[in-house]
Amino acid sequence: MFKNKIFNGILLTGSVIVSLFIIAKLSGVLQYAFVPQAGGEPTIKKRSFVVITNILPNEKNKLLVYYQNKGYEKGMYIQRLVGVYNDKIHIKNGELYVNDILVDKKFNLKHTYKIDRAFVNDLMLKGFSENDFFAIDENHFIANLSDSELNSNFSYERFINTNFDRDIFKMYGKNWTADNFGPIIIPKGKVFFLGDNRNASLDSRYTGLINEEEIKGRVIYPKN
Repeated sequence: MFKNKIFNGILLTGSVIVSLFIIAKLSGVLQYAFVPQAGGEPTIKKRSFVVITNILPNEKNKLLVYYQNKGYEKGMYIQRLVGVYNDKIHIKNGELYVNDILVDKKFNLKHTYKIDRAFVNDLMLKGFSENDFFAIDENHFIANLSDSELNSNFSYERFINTNFDRDIFKMYGKNWTADNFGPIIIPKGKVFFLGDNRNASLDSRYTGLINEEEIKGRVIYPKN
């Protein structure tokens, strides 16, 4: 009798938790999502899950979820909100300035580097794949790396792409690139998003400014 009460209590508790989770998911209070791309690395790993809520404020500098319905693939995107109304956005040599203040030091980011073959071999021993590198000649490669992945035992340097970017020109009518973008002032009702993997992200540099009402929630896991 006593065991049955305990068992029934456990079942009831489990049912309540499951029911609450379903209600939370349907209402948007708590949702989870699979992220197939690497645009949010290193904070959001490729092919990982995130937890999202719509009850917290859409705070600047946090990872938010928004709906993108312009010329690129339509759907939900998870990126960092870096620009709101009246902000001045300017990317200079791969570094983000908001209102003339360098803000990238606040975030854990990936940038593009030119590295040598020895460094490639070392990174592959640590779990990188051949698809993570782009060969520019026999001994040098391009890779997107975070600060923690850099190694002073090998040769590397920041790679700044200066080539004309047709997609950015199509969106803004300016000869800007992903690494040298702006300045642009964010108008009322609009926001500006960037992916943490700065040279592997389809964000506001390409999709244009996002309407505030398209923001759907905020990432609460992983912590950001």
